[in-house]
Order: sequence, then structure tokens, then C-alpha cells
Amino acid sequence: MTRAASIEGRITGPDDAPAVLVLGGISSGKALLGEGGWWPGVAGAGGALDPDRYRLISADFLNTGEAGFPSTGEQARALLGLIAGWDIDRFHVVGASYGGSIGLALALAAPDRVTGVTCISAAHRADPLATAWRSIQRGIAEFGLRHGDGAGALELSRQLAMTTYRTRDELRLRFRNPAPGTRDARGVTAWLEASGAKYAARTAPEHFLALSQALDAVDLDAGRLGVPIHYIAVEDDLLVPLADMEEAARLTHRSRLTVIRSLYGHDAFLKEVEAMNALIAADLETVS
Repeated sequence: MTRAASIEGRITGPDDAPAVLVLGGISSGKALLGEGGWWPGVAGAGGALDPDRYRLISADFLNTGEAGFPSTGEQARALLGLIAGWDIDRFHVVGASYGGSIGLALALAAPDRVTGVTCISAAHRADPLATAWRSIQRGIAEFGLRHGDGAGALELSRQLAMTTYRTRDELRLRFRNPAPGTRDARGVTAWLEASGAKYAARTAPEHFLALSQALDAVDLDAGRLGVPIHYIAVEDDLLVPLADMEEAARLTHRSRLTVIRSLYGHDAFLKEVEAMNALIAADLETVS
């Protein structure tokens, strides 16, 4: 484990294998592989991100910066410093959600070192409606901190967030017409409460607040991107609209755009394991 610029990271895989930096949403971190890893089915033996084939780099995000929260540039500089400690000259980035935007920031900051970016459910700037939802989530967490119950407020904040990660159709199938014998008497409420409690048990409210603001501050000049970028959009993503990813692809000089459909919306990168493996594996075939 190496520390650089207040972040910690892990590297796994053969020393002579191609290096791949893997970044996820604001809930992800250096625990990529094994039990407790944030991308099961994709990162691990047999997945597209196989540590027997690639030198996989994962890292925690900065949760502070000059503005009180980390900018994309600050995240990129911290990651470049971390990777330099392993004497890695060039690497590919696979980034999803916030990690996709940081992948774009890395491509801008170090085009001589980033060989390409697989950018999943992330764009060059934040969507105003997504910012509005996150603003309410932060307001809930801040209210709780002011009144001595930051953890309880974070649970509620996360419950609201969960409704933006999925689609109406997925929730209808799960909770209105579930398969026989699978109905939860408390339905969607129980799911939200469990999700909120799980998140609050492992996340400090202050950490969430900083990275939520960081998401809203994403504003990158896609027209300056010169390395190959593969944008993977989810048609039904509520947080990162297809139109924004189409715009990013149009502005990026060397880009291609793949659009998939998924009941899971923004969470498709976590749930659509088969599709993610196929798309990422195809990108990594050219990495050396």
C-alpha cells in the first residue's frame, strides 16, 4: 500500500502486465478485489478486470480540497502522484460514475501517460437535475449534523439517493409485481432502509458531503481531450442523461459512444455484469 497526497491505493497483478486504473462512484475505493470488493463479477478472476492479466490499480478518492471539497484536477494530481510511486509510465483508465469523470480529468492532465479511458455513466459536466437531487441529500445530512444525528440523517440521504440510481420500471418489477414468494411485506421501504443503514455504517457524513459537492463541480473541457475515450451510456440513467454523454462524445476528438438499456439505470455498471465484462474486455484488448 502506498500513500500519496492524502490518498491510499492498492496495486494487484503481475509487474509486467498492462496497468489499468479502476475508479468507481463516490462510494467506491481501494477495496476493488475479493470479499468486500466494490465491483464483483467484473474485477476479479475470470472478469474483464482480471488480476492475472492486468496490473490493477485502485484508490480512495480525496475528500478535501482548496474549496473545501476536491476538484477533478486535485483528484487527478493525487492519483498521478500515487501511480508514480509504482514507477508506472502509462496506464488505461476504467472509470464509472464519478470515476469516469476523474478518468477524463486524468486524460486532460496527463495525455502522455493515459493510453485511453473507458468512461461509464459519466460525462464532462454535472446535470442540473442531478445536482438538485444531491443538494437535497446534502441538506438532509447537514441538518442531521447540526442536530447531533449525522448518521441518522445520512441514512435518509442515502435512501433518497437510491431512488435516483435505479429506474421506475425496475422498482415496479421488484416491488409491485414480484415473483411468487419474494414479496417483502414492507416492500420498497424495507429496501431503502436497509440501503441507508448499510451506507451510513461505513461512511462519515463529512466524507459524503465533500464528494457529493465534488460531483456537482465536475466541469471539464471535453474539446481538449486527445486520448481515445470510449463512452458507455445507459439510456435510462437518471443522473447522467444520454444527451450529456452524446455531447461529450461529440466534443471529444477521438471518441466512440456505446448506448445500452438497463432496468438498473445509473447502477447498470454494478448490475449488468455480462455487458460490462464484454465492453471493458474489448477496450483492454488494445492495451499493452
